[in-house]
Amino acid sequence: MTPEKHDHRLTRWLLAATIALLALVLGLQLWQMFGPKNAPGGVSEPLNPPAASGSPGKTALIEEIQALNPPLAYDDLAALSTEELEQLWEAGAPGLPIGRSLAAHLAEEYAGTLAVDSVTAETNPELDETPAHYEVVLHHPVLGDFTYKIAAYSGEVLEGAPDILESVQDAPVPEAPSSGQVPAAGNQASAGTQLPKESAALPPAVSGEEAAKAAAFTHAGVSAADAESVRCRPDWEDGRQVYKIEFWVGSTEYDYEIDAATSAVLEVAQETAARPAAGAQQPESFIGEEAAKSAALAHAGLSAADAGYIECELDRDDGLWVYEIEFRAGGVEYDYEIGAADASVLKAQQDR
Repeated sequence: MTPEKHDHRLTRWLLAATIALLALVLGLQLWQMFGPKNAPGGVSEPLNPPAASGSPGKTALIEEIQALNPPLAYDDLAALSTEELEQLWEAGAPGLPIGRSLAAHLAEEYAGTLAVDSVTAETNPELDETPAHYEVVLHHPVLGDFTYKIAAYSGEVLEGAPDILESVQDAPVPEAPSSGQVPAAGNQASAGTQLPKESAALPPAVSGEEAAKAAAFTHAGVSAADAESVRCRPDWEDGRQVYKIEFWVGSTEYDYEIDAATSAVLEVAQETAARPAAGAQQPESFIGEEAAKSAALAHAGLSAADAGYIECELDRDDGLWVYEIEFRAGGVEYDYEIGAADASVLKAQQDR
C-alpha cells in the first residue's frame, strides 16, 4: 500500500470517529434534557419548584419531592394542592401532611361545630413554618371567627378554643356593674364570662349598656352631660359580646369598645375634627340599618339568608354619614359603605 493511500484511509477513519463522537455527545445532551429525571444510578440535580399553573408542573414537583423522600407515594402527593407541594418541597419533604380537608375536620371536631351546617372553614397550609401546621379559620354566622392551628403531620390541635358552642351557651350571665364600679381600662374578660349572642329574643340589658357608657365616659375623663351625639350598639368580637360606643365632646370624637360582661375598656380612639353643621344630615332622616343592609345585599346579588349575620354601623366619613356594612357569604367577605341619606353604594369591596 502506497503512503498516499494509507494517509487517505487514516483521514477517513479519523473523520468517521469524530462524527461518531459528536453524535454520542449530542445524544447524551438530548438524554439529559428530555430523559427521565431519576434514572437508575443517576444523580438528580435539585430544581426550583416548577410553576403551579398546570399539571405538568405539579407532576415535576411531585417527582422532586419523591427524590427528597422516596417512600412518599405519588397518589398521596397528587391529592395535595400545588401550594402544599411547594411548601413541602421547601421544608425538605419530612413526611406526608394530613391535607386541608382533614385539618378543617379536626378543627371543627375540636370546636364542636361538625353538626352545624352554617359553620364554614377557611384552611391555609403553613408547612414551611416551625412547627409545620394548617391554619383553620371557622366562620360562625353569629359568634364570628375562631382560628385554629393543626399540626401538619400529626393532626394535633396546637391552638384554638374547644367546644365554642357549649362554652357560650353555658356561660353565666354576670350582673352588670354599677356606674360607680368601672373596671380599670385594658382589663380583658375571662373565657368563662362570655354572654349569649344578642338577638331579638335576648335584647341587651339596659343596665349593661348604661354601665358600658359610664366606663367610656370615665376613661375619657368626661361626664355624661358633656357627651353629645352618643351612640351605643352591641356587637361581637372573637366570640365575646362588646358595646361599641361613639360620642362627641366639643370638637373631639371618641370611639370605644367596651366588654359587655365586665365593662372593661378594650379599645379606644379619638379624633379632633369639625362637627357637622346644624343644617347637615341628621340621623332622623336616614334610611335606617335594614334599608342599608338591603341595598348592600342587592348590590352583591345575595339574600339575607345567604349572608347570615350582617354587621352594620352608622359612621361619618369626610362629613358624610354612611352605613358601614360587613358580611360573609360563600367564603367571601363583603365590605360596603352605603349612603345614610339615599342608600347609594359608596364603597363595595370583596376579600377571599
